[in-house]
Amino acid sequence: SIARHQRVFDATWAGVEAMGLTPWPVSKDIASACVTAIRLPEGLGDEQVRDHVRERYSVQLSSGQGAGDLVRIGHLGDTARPMLAVAGLAALGQGLRDLGAAVDVGAGVEAAMASLSASAG
Repeated sequence: SIARHQRVFDATWAGVEAMGLTPWPVSKDIASACVTAIRLPEGLGDEQVRDHVRERYSVQLSSGQGAGDLVRIGHLGDTARPMLAVAGLAALGQGLRDLGAAVDVGAGVEAAMASLSASAG
């Protein structure tokens, strides 16, 4: 449902911001509720990050459609499930830390869970 996709999107967006990362586009008003795109910290490329997260944490992140400095956490259809988004956030955050980026993984997971809790029906 549209509400399920929006709920997972809102939680993912909150987690990204709480980790200290920048969602793309910068405004939620023009973002799709089916995917959360995240701008990577300076010096890291999407292929490097995606490969690391897949190999180390068995989580598949999407590319940024050729942008090079974006990765995406999808939440469309069957993947629009709260814990899949939380797992994606945690794996992305820890993967970025592994690669030397300053990311607050715990704050991201807490923010996503708080958003999910607040929107539970």
